[in-house]
Amino acid sequence: MPSPVRLISVGRIKEPYLAAGIGEYLKRLRPFCKLEVVELKDEGMEKEAKRIEKYANENTFALDAGGKSFDSLEFAELIKSHELSPQPLTFVIGGPQGLDPALKKKAKLISLSKMTFTHEMCRLFFLEQLYRAFMINSNRSYHK
Repeated sequence: MPSPVRLISVGRIKEPYLAAGIGEYLKRLRPFCKLEVVELKDEGMEKEAKRIEKYANENTFALDAGGKSFDSLEFAELIKSHELSPQPLTFVIGGPQGLDPALKKKAKLISLSKMTFTHEMCRLFFLEQLYRAFMINSNRSYHK
């Protein structure tokens, strides 16, 4: 059975080119995981945090520039280490203002980069890295 993975993201994808890329990686991920994408309304950090907390579990990671950095092989190991967990491996991408500080204190923080990206781009970059991790873990040639 595919691994359960949940992506919680604040805000809608407005740019067609980003939506197309995200759609491509969602399609590529289907054989590897049962991916639930939860898109929350952009309504301010405090309200968003309350809604995000409803989905949180001990396998929750929030994306934040100040979080722990992984290379692709290390991220693949993180994914692999949770593959037998009955709870979804949950990732959170904040909105334009980021994540509420109280929520950041509760979650494990990971970083895509020390650079700042739009939340829309983060969703695309994250899904590509998630796909890359599954390809690494299944010994496929995508990862170079």
